[in-house]
Amino acid sequence: METLEALIRRNERTSRAKYEAAAAELTGQLDRRYRLTSTVLQEVTYAQAHHAWWDMVLMQTDKYDVEVEEALGLVRAWTTRYVESTLARAVPIPRVAESAATAADLFEHALSVTGLEAGHRFLSATEGGRAAS
Repeated sequence: METLEALIRRNERTSRAKYEAAAAELTGQLDRRYRLTSTVLQEVTYAQAHHAWWDMVLMQTDKYDVEVEEALGLVRAWTTRYVESTLARAVPIPRVAESAATAADLFEHALSVTGLEAGHRFLSATEGGRAAS
């Protein structure tokens, strides 16, 4: 059976690979002067946010010598605070025609929702002190 640390390291590697692949796809589309789609932007944003949580756990263990269980608990607490504070700001924007919402407002809203999804996935994967994929 894999140790908690091994599971965390595997999840960090997997999430990093997904982030790098999504970033490469985005860069490739920019290089080819393709029109960017919301799907590509969402994928790279989600992958980056999801990887950041796993990376923070390893930063705590590797850089600051925090025990694995404590590091996971710290990052889960930070993720929970992030999700709770972001949720309040990510409420649905009123219909654009009836508000002064700009494209930047809508994009920021989408980034917040994507960050929430990544945070929820990390919390779900680490529920109960485990590190499922």
